[in-house]
Amino acid sequence: MDNIKGNVIRVNLSLGSINFFTTEDFYRFLGGRGYGDWVLLNEVSKDAEPLSEENKVIIATGCFTGTSLPGSSRIALVTKNALSGGISYSSGGGNWGPELKKAGIDAIIIEGKSSTPKYLFINNGNVELRDASHLWGMTTWDTEDAIKEELKDDGIRAISIGPAGENLSKVACVMIDKAHALAWGGSGAILGCKMLKAIAVKGDKDLKMHDKALFNDLVKSYSHILLSSPASASLRKGGTHGMAGVGGWSGKVPTSVRNLQEEYWDPDKAKKVSEEAYKPYEKKRTRCYNCPLACLHYYEMERDGEVLSCEGMHANSVRGFASNWDIDDPFEVLKIHSLCNKYGMDVDGVSASVAWAIECFEEGIINEEDTFGLKLKWGNSTDLITLVEQMAFRKDFGDLLSEGVSNASRIIGRGSEKYAMQIKGVGINEQGVHSHKAWSLAIATSTRGSGHLSGAPQTENRQIPEQVGKWLFNCEEAGIPGSYKGKGKLVAWYEIYKAIIDSIGICYFDAGWYEVALADIKHFTRMYQAFTGKTITDKEMWNIAEKILNLERAFNTIHAGFTRKDDYLPERIMEEPLNVGPFKGEYMDREKFDAMLDEYYETQGLCKETGLQKRETIERLGMDYLIKYFSSNNVSIE
Repeated sequence: MDNIKGNVIRVNLSLGSINFFTTEDFYRFLGGRGYGDWVLLNEVSKDAEPLSEENKVIIATGCFTGTSLPGSSRIALVTKNALSGGISYSSGGGNWGPELKKAGIDAIIIEGKSSTPKYLFINNGNVELRDASHLWGMTTWDTEDAIKEELKDDGIRAISIGPAGENLSKVACVMIDKAHALAWGGSGAILGCKMLKAIAVKGDKDLKMHDKALFNDLVKSYSHILLSSPASASLRKGGTHGMAGVGGWSGKVPTSVRNLQEEYWDPDKAKKVSEEAYKPYEKKRTRCYNCPLACLHYYEMERDGEVLSCEGMHANSVRGFASNWDIDDPFEVLKIHSLCNKYGMDVDGVSASVAWAIECFEEGIINEEDTFGLKLKWGNSTDLITLVEQMAFRKDFGDLLSEGVSNASRIIGRGSEKYAMQIKGVGINEQGVHSHKAWSLAIATSTRGSGHLSGAPQTENRQIPEQVGKWLFNCEEAGIPGSYKGKGKLVAWYEIYKAIIDSIGICYFDAGWYEVALADIKHFTRMYQAFTGKTITDKEMWNIAEKILNLERAFNTIHAGFTRKDDYLPERIMEEPLNVGPFKGEYMDREKFDAMLDEYYETQGLCKETGLQKRETIERLGMDYLIKYFSSNNVSIE
């Protein structure tokens, strides 16, 4: 497999053209997020609006997607963020990515804009754009079913947008296999603008490897560690719903309560929406491709003749629609989650926007005249469900909230910006932002804005021992939630590590996030050599991940103008201490946060004063093309 190259499809919707090409860049950046970043930076100009034909969507498998490596289900979606104008990347599981790989395709670049609805059908080496007029207006669930029926093949895998994407809601997402979301940056709206309803895939090709026997032997060793892990056993037992949903099993896992006002919810309410409370309604556990953890729940509930059947309720949905909106009715929480999946809406974006609206209503900033008669009260699930549906179809007050919490607060004004929990224009639906210092710092520094799945470590939540923190991360207090010491270095480490995970195409749950014993990239460098036949050192792979982050920072600098000021948390987190719970009194001390941020910048080779990249860092990484990129866009760096 000399000069190994990735197989890429370029789909121009304006021209209706499909072109195949191969590129070494795919493996040069490990695939997935890394390859998507590279294409976006090189092909999308700073003048391109996110919701325009000039923006592009890159959907890329990882170099290990579809292999025997546990959790190798992931694909990345990279585009220009509809909420911030900066970078947006998402990682999604299910079975679509491995199917694309079996069809002989590593990545798809989607550009232009169709004049009529289309869907893309990839059938091994045959690729065609098909009419999707009959699918327009359908939910993501109905779209997948209709495509399978039309193509007369239940084995086809599909990703699609729902009504939220068609109506250009900026909290719209792309759904995989009905239950897995590519959920950041308004990706659903961006495909909706391009009039691309879905991508269906069928493949039956074997993956080519340099040394398949060696690769599988390395996977066995990796799997032994994964399956020996108490953290993995806990995930398999209760999923993230059980591990982290509204207090978790310990009752001490922080959550978000009423728009991040608190982190500890009434335990009597929490019990009603716990994983244990949902057990009677669990019909089965489901899993993504080749994952031993099966962390997904398939629930079925009935009330007054209404039946809910839905897969995949993770901790984010429980937190976002239960504690963050103060709803303790398990049926209503599941209903809101299922609506987001069907309509194709980002759980975090919906949660943040609605929580802001409720608090503004409670504070008298907005009223029923603004909300078209809806009473936005904590726990008022009836009106809140109506509002979610309005967001999908951009009707009435939902039209405003579909702009995302940051945009909505600017439009309303009246001091409402104070209650908009957002970073870099992206709404926050998070736990532990007051109390867990490294976790919170990583949410602030995330290049895509507000996400813990960029570099937030689980070391604090798991309270790893002092020696483990020292040995693995040179941070003795890595397991102490309230400590600021060494947390800048810790976050920088996990950001680089996560860039690798998102690019090679495996799930974070099957990697070194929960189980730190797997947080050694030597596993991946050896597998990369077995897969490609190309030697790569640990340092070389680490440097690739650093390059990925620097591509994202460069894109953010030119396209969104982000600097140090954009790496801060909402004022609420830095000024209002928690009043109740195990972490009572905690808040993010501004002076100590600044010290953490300085340490983070120093570790990442960034300028402490501005947060921008340094010339010496770019040169160390061999990224001279970024110097030209900055210069051509009239930006100077030190």
